[in-house]
This record gives sequence, C-alpha cells and structure tokens, in this order.
Amino acid sequence: MALTKRINASSVLLDFLIWALLSLFGMRLFLTVFNNPIVGRGNWHIAHVLWGGLLMLVGIIISLVYYGKKSIKLASILAGIGWGFFIDEIGKYLTRDNNYWFRPAIIFIYISFILLFFLYRFLEKKSRQTRSSLWHEILEDCEELADNDLEITEKKELLQKIDKFKRLSSSPKEKKLLLNLRSLVISTVAKKDKKTFNLSRLVATTLRVTYNRLFKKKLVFYALFTYSLWYIIDKSIDSFRLFFNSNKLLILQDYYSHYDFFSKADVYMVTLKFIIEGVVAVFFAVGLVYWLRGRTIKGIRFYQWGLLINIFIGSHLKFYFEQFSGVFSLILAFVVWTWLDKYRREISSILHRPS
Repeated sequence: MALTKRINASSVLLDFLIWALLSLFGMRLFLTVFNNPIVGRGNWHIAHVLWGGLLMLVGIIISLVYYGKKSIKLASILAGIGWGFFIDEIGKYLTRDNNYWFRPAIIFIYISFILLFFLYRFLEKKSRQTRSSLWHEILEDCEELADNDLEITEKKELLQKIDKFKRLSSSPKEKKLLLNLRSLVISTVAKKDKKTFNLSRLVATTLRVTYNRLFKKKLVFYALFTYSLWYIIDKSIDSFRLFFNSNKLLILQDYYSHYDFFSKADVYMVTLKFIIEGVVAVFFAVGLVYWLRGRTIKGIRFYQWGLLINIFIGSHLKFYFEQFSGVFSLILAFVVWTWLDKYRREISSILHRPS
C-alpha cells in the first residue's frame, strides 16, 4: 500500500512541536507556582500523564473521523498538548520510587523533542510536490467548496494548484476534470479572509522581523561578536586552569559551586559539560579567524557548528543541572543560529549573483 506524504506535513508537525513545548513548560510552571497541587481526593490522584494520553486519543479520533485540513490542524494541536503533558511525567517511569523530579529525566524529554525537530527538518527539506501529493492537496482543498467556506486567499491558492497540475498532467481525462473543477472554483463567490491565529507562522514571522530589525543593526551584530569573543577567552582560561592543575576535581566543584552535586555521576556530567563548552569555544575561535580574514561564509559555518554542538549536546548537560531554566539560553542559541543561517544565505546569493 503506497502512502502519499502531505505537502504541508512539516507545518503540521511544527504545530505539534510548538504546542507540546508550550504545554510542557506551562505544566512545569503551574506545578512550581502552585506547589504541586493534587487533582483527586483520598487515595485518588489523577496524574497529568492521563490527561496527556486523553488529549492524544482525542487528537487521533478527530483525525480518523473528520475530513480536511481543519481537523488535522485541531488534531495536531490537541495531540501536541497531550504529548507535552505525557512526556513531562517520564521521571516517574524511570525510577523505582516514581520520582517526578528525577533530574536525568530532562535529558530524555530533550532528546524526544530533538528527534521531533530532526523529523520536522527532514520533512521540510523533502517537501517536493509530486503529482500524487498535488492531486491529494487539490482534493483536500475542495473541502472548502463542500462547506461553502472558500476564502479569497484559499481560492487563489487552489486555482494556482489546479493550473500547476494541469501543466504536469498528460492525461486528457485529468485535464478535462481539472478544467471543470477550475470553472467551479472560479464561479464560486469567495468569502473575506478570516483572521486566524497561526502559532507556527507567528514564530517564523518573529524570527524574520527580529533578523531584519535587530540582527542587521550594527550594535546587535557587534554585541554578538563581542559575546563570542568573550566566550572563547573565558573557556580558554578555564581550560588552562583545569588541565594544568593537579586537583582537577576541586577546580570543577569551584567553577560549578552553584550546582547541587548528588553523586559521582554528577561530577562526570559536569566534566563532560566543561569539555563540550571548550569544543564550542574552538569552533567559535576558528569561525572568528575565518571571519577576520574575509572568508565570511566559512566563518559563519564554524559559528553555526559551534551553536549546533551547544544546542544538541551541550544543552543536554545544561538541562541536567539547571533543568528548565536552561531553556532561555537554548532559545537564544537557536535564534542566533537562525539569524546566522539567513545572513549566510544572503551573502552567498550576493556572491553567486551573475554580474
């Protein structure tokens, strides 16, 4: 049985991912502020993992029972919120004493979201329209005709898809069907576009606006440059002090005295964190050298690799000790990586522009 991937699969998964993150952070904040309230009475305790499972079940049922993009959109939101509630309680299922606050649990939570993000990026890059996927997309868009709810923008997009498919098709029967469908769409009076809240679009717009209004400003650009230079110097000094000192354990505990050390494993984790930060500093330093020598694109790539190591490896260790307070530095690293990627693409397009 051949399966046809949705053209907007990456957008649907992004909605799921964003709502899952919001529900996860929202639940942690709620439990912290209200000091772990219990939903239940006596021996009864309805853990939010059950609410998460219920929301995911509702999302599955909606996607199975109802037609169209609206049902998929709603299902992705509900399932995302459900996943956030569900994965938040993973600590209870990794420990014998059902410890919700089990510190290493955050690593498994983070890995689950990293894997989802990789899947999103894969779907986004592989979102090439095929003949089959375009056919499915057109037929699914026709739900607005059936519901008598076709909006101006939707009408324009549907006509563009029909025209595109008509150019791709070599079947006379298909072309005749498409012509009839096009006539039907043209004759349909479209409604005024509704103002709808799209969270994934809001995130994309925010990144674009902040890039144009902040990153391109020299003040912010030099601030990021100064920060990376400080990071390189700071980590280099720390590395020299550590590796040329006989009492390495004491130095580590002194550097990270604000962390609570519960076991020997914590010392190994903080050592690994120290090493990863040193590796990131090396990538930043190489990127800085290339940048100063005028090889901007290569310099940016090294900066990006340093940020990716920090995001995908360093953040695991940061979350281990700082738990969810480490999310702010993670968001900042992701935003800066996105800005640098956009900046690199702009420079590359200028350099390869025909004269």
